[in-house]
Amino acid sequence: MPVEQIEDPSVKIRPPSKLIQFIRKNVNVKEAPESLRAVKKSHKPEALLNIKDIKWLNEFLIEYRKKTDTKVYIHELLEGADVILPEPKVTPRNPVLEARIQKLTAQQSAREYEAMTKGVDPIRKYYPEDTISYQMKEINKQLIAVAQFVFSVIAAFAFGFIGLELIVGSLDFGFRLLLGIICGLIVALAEIYFLAKKLNEDCWEPPPPRVFTKSHQE
Repeated sequence: MPVEQIEDPSVKIRPPSKLIQFIRKNVNVKEAPESLRAVKKSHKPEALLNIKDIKWLNEFLIEYRKKTDTKVYIHELLEGADVILPEPKVTPRNPVLEARIQKLTAQQSAREYEAMTKGVDPIRKYYPEDTISYQMKEINKQLIAVAQFVFSVIAAFAFGFIGLELIVGSLDFGFRLLLGIICGLIVALAEIYFLAKKLNEDCWEPPPPRVFTKSHQE
């Protein structure tokens, strides 16, 4: 699935109970950062600490050890803490696109299976797409589609270049040329859309499973 850019790349830390108790007993509310003040005031602290809060707390512990006989270190207070890493937001894929991808994947798997097993079973050894006549028909279909596209664009250009002059009257050559190009482009875009839609409908469909029956009784 596509992912978006990470909005907040900072690492968050959920304080353990040992750190929460130390903050409530020893940290001064006025001097502490906002996250530590939230941990101290709340009965059920849900505030997350960042790297700056941990650095401030480490500096506080250095001064705290100088003033008291208790030797408390930052790694002891952070033991058991949960580290929350930044994650990108996942954008759900379009369900229509997902269904299309699943269909194409199934068709590709069926095509590969048929190509792999057709040499084993002589009944399924040859398919229409393996014959020259099938290939020629496909080439003719593609050539006809291309020719239809070219003739449609030429006809649209002729209509804008010559036909409008016959309907309206005498026009400037440059204006006629511009009308012909505009008409040709409009028809070309429409033909490209219908051509892509037709090719999409002509996707290869996996052959239905064959049911083999015995011609005689044992």
